[in-house]
Amino acid sequence: HWVPHEVYGMPGDPDNSGKVFFSGLYAKYMGYPEGAPPYPGKYSRFWRTLPAYRYYLPDFMYNRDEIRPSNPIKGQFRLRECLGCHSVVTPGIVRDYEKSAHAKAEPSSTGCDTCHGNNHQKLLMPSSKSCGVSDCHEEQYVLNAQGGIGSHASCASFAQIECAWSIERPPGDTAGCTFCHTSSEERCSTCHQRHQFDPAIARRSEQCKTCHWGKDHRDWEAYDISVHGVVYQVNKNDPSNFDFSKKLSDADYVGPTCQYCHLRGGHHNVQRLSTVYTSMGMSNADRGAPLWKEKRDTWVSVCDDCHSPRFARENLQAMDEACKDAGLKYTETFKVAENLQLDGMGEPMPKDLA
Repeated sequence: HWVPHEVYGMPGDPDNSGKVFFSGLYAKYMGYPEGAPPYPGKYSRFWRTLPAYRYYLPDFMYNRDEIRPSNPIKGQFRLRECLGCHSVVTPGIVRDYEKSAHAKAEPSSTGCDTCHGNNHQKLLMPSSKSCGVSDCHEEQYVLNAQGGIGSHASCASFAQIECAWSIERPPGDTAGCTFCHTSSEERCSTCHQRHQFDPAIARRSEQCKTCHWGKDHRDWEAYDISVHGVVYQVNKNDPSNFDFSKKLSDADYVGPTCQYCHLRGGHHNVQRLSTVYTSMGMSNADRGAPLWKEKRDTWVSVCDDCHSPRFARENLQAMDEACKDAGLKYTETFKVAENLQLDGMGEPMPKDLA
């Protein structure tokens, strides 16, 4: 571990310490510094964006007066007027809204003007902060913000701005990463689907598939082909096996969904009952080290809804060992690439080869 020691002036630790080393830095980032403006990362001044980013980062790139996109319609409007116009202009949005709990709220509806404002020249693009106000969903917003590195609460401000691997790429290349990385930190609608915001939809594993798939984080693929995923797929349309109308705290499923374990009981901090967060190739940790015993014991308490504690512990140990082996292979591969570069042979396609 000479990298954190020599480059960053931090002491190295043995592999089996259980500490997480993230790109040579200790994993200490915990979201926005209190009172700081949005996206205070040390590389943010280099970050180039595209117009579409305004929908990914509404508070940062849409809702500020100096950069809000122009709007030809003037006036202040109430819910009934919004619905009258948008039933023609965007009928799909109105149909979704009219099915929502917001539309049916008592004593009065939570309407378009509640979230977007009623001044058509200064419309707001709702962010998670809009949902987290005191008379709406403050508890869920606060719980979501508790997570540290690797959580929904830091997946944009940390991974996109605090670290350099995205900033050094062209904005079009970064856009695909930004869409997912800003989703859960910036917008509740990523999981709850605007404009219905149906909790039953957010309880289905497919909602996580929006972001958690692909060659560098094959979470959905791993779940989908697992025993748990197969049980879910073949039973999910039977309400007697998966009743998504019930709150997660009352869930009685024949197999685990992503939400059943990671958002256990409906708690919105996805790290509260998660295993040790590391990202293959960028961070390594011995998940079975004594440092993580309490977290592993808590995870076993989730598994023993359906399995014996011994079965859960032994399978966790097997997966820990597999992760450790994979991390070593990954590190060795990077070392080969580094040596080729140092020897002047790092050109990915030499001109004298086909």
